[in-house]
Amino acid sequence: ELQRPGRPWDVESGGRCHAHPRVPAASASCAAAVAAVVALGSAALSRRRRRSLRRPRVGLRAAYQVVEREGCAFGGYVHGYDVREALRDPAAMAQIRADMNKYRLLIFRGQTELSGEDHIKLSEELGSLDHILHRPHPKAPDPRLLRVSNSEAEGFVSVGTSGWHVDGVMLQTPFAAQTMHHLLAIPGGDTLFLGMNELLESMDEELREICERMWFVSGVGDDLAAGEGQLSILPLVYKHPFTGEKTMCFHLGQTYCLGFVEELPMNGIMEAFADVMQKEDGKMNATRRALRRLLAGPNNDSPGQYRLLAPKPVQDALQRCIDELRGEAKKRAILRQEWEAGDLALIDNMALAHLPAPGTQGLPLIKGLRIFHRTTMLNPEAEMRSMRGAPSVLLTGDEPGSKNIGRTISEGAVWEPEAMRDILAGLVSTAPLIDESGAYQGGGEQRPQREVPAREEALRALEQGGHSLETLKQVDDEVAAAAAQGKEALTKTLKKLMRKLHPDVNQHREKEIVPVFKYLRRLRKDQGRPASVMAKTKDRVVSRLRKKAASAVVASTAGGVSG
Repeated sequence: ELQRPGRPWDVESGGRCHAHPRVPAASASCAAAVAAVVALGSAALSRRRRRSLRRPRVGLRAAYQVVEREGCAFGGYVHGYDVREALRDPAAMAQIRADMNKYRLLIFRGQTELSGEDHIKLSEELGSLDHILHRPHPKAPDPRLLRVSNSEAEGFVSVGTSGWHVDGVMLQTPFAAQTMHHLLAIPGGDTLFLGMNELLESMDEELREICERMWFVSGVGDDLAAGEGQLSILPLVYKHPFTGEKTMCFHLGQTYCLGFVEELPMNGIMEAFADVMQKEDGKMNATRRALRRLLAGPNNDSPGQYRLLAPKPVQDALQRCIDELRGEAKKRAILRQEWEAGDLALIDNMALAHLPAPGTQGLPLIKGLRIFHRTTMLNPEAEMRSMRGAPSVLLTGDEPGSKNIGRTISEGAVWEPEAMRDILAGLVSTAPLIDESGAYQGGGEQRPQREVPAREEALRALEQGGHSLETLKQVDDEVAAAAAQGKEALTKTLKKLMRKLHPDVNQHREKEIVPVFKYLRRLRKDQGRPASVMAKTKDRVVSRLRKKAASAVVASTAGGVSG
């Protein structure tokens, strides 16, 4: 109290009372006693301050506790904390930002009361929502929330299912963070997450060194070759801007990769030889000059040669690296997250790739309805640089001031129409879509489309049309009972049902009947009806011809005898 500003007693004034200056000064012994008390108080206060630095003060203690994912190199879970509290608590929000980068995947359970508005507010604390890649759905509470579902009526379907990827590869830097708030979850509707650092470390030294010299090329636009849209050139391997760990940037989907560029370090003699060999190739020279200039880096140490590669071979090689993860390495690198309603995931998009499991597309009438809202955020402080320090590049052919800038073209894109055309021309000429063997080189999943089972096709059609499943269930019961009795019984049952459920005799409910009739027709076809009918017809025709031939022979023989 004696040390507090505005104190009534001052030791230096000899113990005179400031409130009553006429009160005579205290005696020397009294002043000494007062000074001793002050000294003791100062020592005690100093000890308290030191203790307060050693233990966290009440106002700075953790807002929540994180439970780490056992066995995996990343992943953390928070129970019993309402993230809406962090919107009013700067310290808690700072902890959330730090934990997202620390755990890479941070999941808050039980966020069932989080509204779309609060979701947006939370996302804005993690980065900027101002970018061109928004896809508003009519049922989304905010156009910046990407609404994803397994029903087209409720949200976008099949989002991100084409291959492992990070989001935002068409921009100058991928999104620094993204969130997923699961309103409704279904069994099997999981998401797989891949640690990019763990994948890189699993490669052998030679492959890792090649990856560190490669660039991933992507783009978005109606006609990139004509300069409409934007072209991104991103390092395949770079250091995470906030953690410093090596990470990767790629998309293994078909439509998101235009090709890869590999830096080829050469000495002066080899560079001169390569220049002579390619002197007549004007298109490749233009591409090489553009890449040398754009990827020069702070030390102007751009290599003399670049090799352009088709998407598919490199994507396949990366996919093999993922598929070959085994044992402890796979457990540390890949996490399969089973979602629950109310889960809110905060994801370090620059550290993890992700892929929806096949079960995410399960039919709502069978699996239930799956809905989640996603946001993707840029961070202006996040900068991508290759391992030699060259920054990522974003080009556009749209002139500055164009109405597309800020709408379909990112505001940070550099107007370089010639360089954009040269690089695209080089990619097309060096990495044609069809190679010499006739194999498609366009990148991503080039597997043949899976034929949808007959019943699943019928279910989807009925579900999308909002029709009852009762007729389909009755058909299933009759078909199953007939199949148990044998092939002939099944054939008769299918014929009977096709006559009964033919659209021509059910015109009053044609839309409900057509999917079921197509289902029956597929069953009949799968049963081998066309082949069996043709075989029986052929046998009958051959039999008749033989009988006619035999009759003719008999007749001619009889005629000859009588003559």
